[in-house]
Amino acid sequence: MSYQLIKDAALDLFATYGYEGTSLADIAKEVGIKKQSIYAHFKGKDDLFLQVLKETFSIELKREDTYLRTNFDKPLNVFLWDALQSYMYRFHHDNRLNLWLRNAFLPPSHLYKEVIASLYDYIDQVEQLYLKRFQHAFDQGEMKQSPGIASMAFSALLDAIGVEMVYGGDMRASQKLYASWQIFWVGISNPNETSNN
Repeated sequence: MSYQLIKDAALDLFATYGYEGTSLADIAKEVGIKKQSIYAHFKGKDDLFLQVLKETFSIELKREDTYLRTNFDKPLNVFLWDALQSYMYRFHHDNRLNLWLRNAFLPPSHLYKEVIASLYDYIDQVEQLYLKRFQHAFDQGEMKQSPGIASMAFSALLDAIGVEMVYGGDMRASQKLYASWQIFWVGISNPNETSNN
């Protein structure tokens, strides 16, 4: 039980204050245990952080897979726009995405290689999930662009919005999303088959 409580508290604190701004003492206080008790479950702060981050990647990947399966048949523009809106909503209401984004753009320097390896593995898997929907859209004539290029461009759009959510705030993120979406959609869509969102 303490194991999960420690991870839950660590998630909230790492998402809010970052790796550097969170100590094991802070986590122990949040759980209501002594700092030394954490070592019964984790080797230290790095081990705890990496476990929480890798679990976050796994949960986020499952969420993306569920979204893809349950929304696959929506028109492409609706499918993608809803995914972007969900992304922005989750940033404000889900500490996992908050933790993911903050540490994807600025991981702890001494854990850089491990964090980036996990991050790229996650990104590659998400791109493959979206590639299925882009391939379907291409086969159905919903879009004119190569599915591989569309999937990578959509990933870049998510990155741009993520940077603004972390560093620029809601207004800048919304403005960048709206402007980027217009260009992205014109660039991939088949105007004879689909309409703009």
